[in-house]
Amino acid sequence: PLAIFLGQVTAALVAGNTVVAKPAEQTSLIAARAIDLMLEAGFPAGVIQLLPGRGGEIGHALTSHDAIAGVAFTGSTATAQRINVTLAERTAKPVPFIAETGGQNAMIVDSTALPEQVVRDVIRSAFASAGQRCSAL
Repeated sequence: PLAIFLGQVTAALVAGNTVVAKPAEQTSLIAARAIDLMLEAGFPAGVIQLLPGRGGEIGHALTSHDAIAGVAFTGSTATAQRINVTLAERTAKPVPFIAETGGQNAMIVDSTALPEQVVRDVIRSAFASAGQRCSAL
């Protein structure tokens, strides 16, 4: 629940953006602690804001705001489609939208593969990050 959130937040920050970070409602506590640690490490308080809450309650207001200059989202395809519609309906200029949604991934193994490497890679992919990555098998 932390790696994808921090990856998106830090990528935006190092690119010189300010960030309003809205974590998944199930992971707000760990996201808050991560932001606290970033502030303790020296990130200026004004460049990152945490906005915990239910996506259904605050998501539309956040993504429809004219000050939003880009959106990075990881979650369901249905929610990504709603965000895309909201961004398209804005009166402000279009903004980038990066969505990582419900991955359906396969591994192709041919006769040249080493069985022990295939097993190791499948296990790592399935269980690293508790299987919560969209790139997991």
